[in-house]
Amino acid sequence: MEFSRVDPISDDQFDAWFGVLHRSELERDEGGGGGWLPSEWRARALDESAPVYHQLFSYGDDLLHPVAVAALEVTRDDNLHWIRGELFVDPLERRKGYGSAALLHLEATALDLQRPALLFWVMEGGRDVKAPNRAFAPRHGYVVVEENVRRELDWPRPDGQLDRLFKEWSPRASAYDILTWRGPTPEELLSERAHLSAVMPLEVPSPGFDYEEEKWDNERVRIHEKRTHEMGRDLLVAVARERTRGTLVGFSELSVSREQPGTAYQWDTLVLGAHRGHRLGGLMKIATMRLLGEGGYATKRISTSNSAVNTPMIAVNEQLGAVVSGGIVTWRKELS
Repeated sequence: MEFSRVDPISDDQFDAWFGVLHRSELERDEGGGGGWLPSEWRARALDESAPVYHQLFSYGDDLLHPVAVAALEVTRDDNLHWIRGELFVDPLERRKGYGSAALLHLEATALDLQRPALLFWVMEGGRDVKAPNRAFAPRHGYVVVEENVRRELDWPRPDGQLDRLFKEWSPRASAYDILTWRGPTPEELLSERAHLSAVMPLEVPSPGFDYEEEKWDNERVRIHEKRTHEMGRDLLVAVARERTRGTLVGFSELSVSREQPGTAYQWDTLVLGAHRGHRLGGLMKIATMRLLGEGGYATKRISTSNSAVNTPMIAVNEQLGAVVSGGIVTWRKELS
């Protein structure tokens, strides 16, 4: 068996790699599908000059016949003391030691990239009593550092629900304006939008590992927007702006695939600590949902996830009508 780097430009190599990942996700989601589309994985692996890109790996007799596949999310300037990994074993090839063997190679590759710790964000299905990672990861020296809960919101919402919540929450946000757009950030807001992404790792509740402020500037925001478009997704954005100072104090992103819009995904949502308690998170989410409705997408559900300790945002999601659909557990191992 060989552990080899996949060339995302090669249709044959990439299709074989994605086939294993897709079959694994189908089993996890009981045939319902989920996760990134092939075009989305590919777009994130093609540009190695980007601030964040993915290296793809195949484990098997050759690149066209993998029994397990993996990926590493390589950051160029941020969080250089750890790296995020992905690992999937073909459901038909499980319990043969292939996952363990591929994991050893992936750990060695992480060390070659001078990352002393490897982390995995593992999605668990809603009906998992004991997902396979709960036994596999500890056996290989990984410990849980964060628990997230996935929730889904049926779309469209019942008539009048969003208007009622907007009216209920707005009085507490009288000192702020909610602005929205679809696609690229307006030029005059670009630097403040970059600042919000830079400080987000320090602002969100995260008990398990050592995030740091990230290096975001105007160019990186544009790269993020361009890559999202290349992934075949539309980006629906809302920001909160303090009225007196005219500065941005929060943002929320909702993304939806133009090819398969059935599930829209809530991406980052942040309200700076000094401005919390005004229902800005909920108001921004309502604003992006209104953009979703105005866009006429054939969306059936909105998926979101939060750290189990982020109780304020969980309360907002539940008020909006979201119900638990699964989990995401973060595992970490110190490699050196």
